[in-house]
Amino acid sequence: MSKVAWNYIVPIVMPKDLKGVEPGKLPESLLRPIPGGGKLHWLAANAWNAMVAKAKADGLELKPTSSGDLYRSYESQLAGFKQRYVLEPIAGTSTKSFEGKTWYLKKGMAMLATPGKSNHNLGIAVDVHSAGESKRLNWLIANVKDFGFSWEVVPSEPWHLRYVCGDNPPPAVVAFTSGQPAAAAPVVNLAVAPPVAAHKDENKELQQALKDKGFYNGPVDGNIGPKTQAAIKTFKIANKLNADSVVGPKVKELLGLK
Repeated sequence: MSKVAWNYIVPIVMPKDLKGVEPGKLPESLLRPIPGGGKLHWLAANAWNAMVAKAKADGLELKPTSSGDLYRSYESQLAGFKQRYVLEPIAGTSTKSFEGKTWYLKKGMAMLATPGKSNHNLGIAVDVHSAGESKRLNWLIANVKDFGFSWEVVPSEPWHLRYVCGDNPPPAVVAFTSGQPAAAAPVVNLAVAPPVAAHKDENKELQQALKDKGFYNGPVDGNIGPKTQAAIKTFKIANKLNADSVVGPKVKELLGLK
C-alpha cells in the first residue's frame, strides 16, 4: 500500500455557490439526489457519480454507508450529536465545545462534528461503505484524486472522503458529465449527441422542468448544450434510468412534460 497515496489529504476548495450559505441549511437548488438515497452538493454529486461509474467498470461497488452519510441538515447533525454527546462529565472521554458548553462523548460512541462544522453539512462529504476492506481501499487509494476527492483523517477514517476541487472538477468528472466514458478526454461532440427535443419551445420546457427539480442551473434558452445534457444524465441516474442524455417517455413523465 502506498504511504504517500494513503496520506492524500489536501485543503478543500469550496464551490463558489456555497459562499454565504449556512452549513446544514443548503437550498434544494444546490443539492442533487444520489442513487440509493441521500443528496450531495451538485458538484460533489457529479464527482461521486463519476467515481461510482469508474468503480463499477472495474468490477467494484461503491456506495455510501447510508443516505445520512451524504448531505446532512443542521437538524440531522444536531440530533446525531446529542445521541453521542452529553453534558454530564464522563472521565477519560473526548469532549467538544458547543453552544458555550462542554459536551462529553459517551463511552463506545464514535466522535461526530458539532452541528454546522461538518463537511456533511455542506454536501461535499461521503462516508463510503466498507471502505476499509482491502480491495476497495486499494481502489480508492488509486482513484480518489482523479475524481476530486481526498481523505480528511487517516488512517482512522478510511471511509470519510470529501470533494476538494470546488468549481474546477477533474477531467474524469468533466468527461462523465459530458456524456463521455470516464476514461476519455472531455470532448463533447454535439453533432452526434442524442436528440433531446424537437423544437426550441420544447427544449425550454425541458430545461425549466429540470431547473424546477433542482437538476439544472443554466439559462432556459432552448439550446441543448453540455450543461443541459449533464443535467438530463444526472436526473436519469437519480431516477435509476440509463446514464445518458436521451429524453424518452419515462423522463418526460417524471418531469411532468407532455
